[in-house]
Amino acid sequence: MALINWSCLDCDYEVSQDAGLLPPECCGSTMRQLPPCDGPHVAESYRQEYADEACDDGVH
Repeated sequence: MALINWSCLDCDYEVSQDAGLLPPECCGSTMRQLPPCDGPHVAESYRQEYADEACDDGVH
């Protein structure tokens, strides 16, 4: 079964779980699903100035 990445809105904790399960909870609130990555991450030197948004690259 496919895995989905989830991120906590309060503490940014991330967890992967099966797609058929209910959204997990963390810090007393429901976590949000990370959007799929729409492109490759940029080079490390660029990342030091501009942070990438968290996304689910589908690789587990």
